[in-house]
Amino acid sequence: MRVQQCSSVFDVELDDVDLEIVRILHEDGRSSYSDISKTIGVSAGTVRNRISRMRASGVLCFDVWLDPHRTGLGVHATLLMKVKPRQLTETADAMADLDETAYVATLAGAYDIVADVFCRDVLDLRRLIHEKIQQIDGVIDVSTNLVTENKHQTKLNVQGALTPQKHF
Repeated sequence: MRVQQCSSVFDVELDDVDLEIVRILHEDGRSSYSDISKTIGVSAGTVRNRISRMRASGVLCFDVWLDPHRTGLGVHATLLMKVKPRQLTETADAMADLDETAYVATLAGAYDIVADVFCRDVLDLRRLIHEKIQQIDGVIDVSTNLVTENKHQTKLNVQGALTPQKHF
């Protein structure tokens, strides 16, 4: 399953109300317009309009996440890949199309692509690497790193990250 990417139709400047809506949705993506409106002191219509505007612009996207370890996918690996010149986009797209892939990004540095994959077991991971990934045109090298424990999952402080910092 390929991860849906947000595409930006136009740039949107986010104000404090938008950032507060995003913060609330980040904490609980199922928050209702009514609950959000009560929390931040604006009408439910304002919340609905703000969310619609952010979604239409591509600034705000919704996604559903299942805990892979609780669904039988006990092996999590981060793959660092080197690819042939001028084949970065096609190779990254092919990686994103794999069912086992949870995350794909292109890099600038020693490697060209990073991907997080989830498999049932180590044998399944071996099959994925040798029978699927190494067969993708453009793949030169795959460095496999098993994730042994997730210590922290970021919850971005959107308001803090987007609010300009005062320099003294």
